[in-house]
Amino acid sequence: MLHGSQSKDCQTSDWPIHKPICRPRRADETWAIRILMNNGTRKTNAMQYFRHELIKENHPIFSSGEPCPVTKLLGVPLVIYRMSLSGDPWTNEIAVKLRIEASNAFAPLDWQLDLGECIVVREDRKPLTMALLETIYKFISDLFNYPIREAGWAPWTGLLNPSVWQKFGIKYYEEQKSAGRQGFGYFFPPVDCQ
Repeated sequence: MLHGSQSKDCQTSDWPIHKPICRPRRADETWAIRILMNNGTRKTNAMQYFRHELIKENHPIFSSGEPCPVTKLLGVPLVIYRMSLSGDPWTNEIAVKLRIEASNAFAPLDWQLDLGECIVVREDRKPLTMALLETIYKFISDLFNYPIREAGWAPWTGLLNPSVWQKFGIKYYEEQKSAGRQGFGYFFPPVDCQ
């Protein structure tokens, strides 16, 4: 399903990003994203740390994955699963930030140490795009700069709602599209192809 507002040129330029997940899938398959090891700060393009992955219904993420509390409040319910241990602390900052608790912005201790590659999927099994996952990560990172300890500021938990998230997402997508980045043609990506 392509948005009517997209030009043919826009659709063509987005094709390399969209192509991996633009194929019929079986009922027992779900598109997920593998988060490769990273420290979250070396590259501005977080998508370089993502890889689309088609997973089966029996994948351990569906039985042992953990919900991402912040993303659920934003209206994008994600589940994350650790694929491996890295042997090096803080090698997957993106995954750690996705796993933070909404109440205190800290990830559980076992998510802070020795974390390797992870895989993330939408709890509702809708396709997850790399652009959307990068934008969520950037939103959460941006929240860490919110002056929660300054006098007179409301708690940062008040920002964990779909309205604030959508405003940030639209702005981020526009900035990335203006910079010529593929995959950022629209904020709400299509869920299937026709």
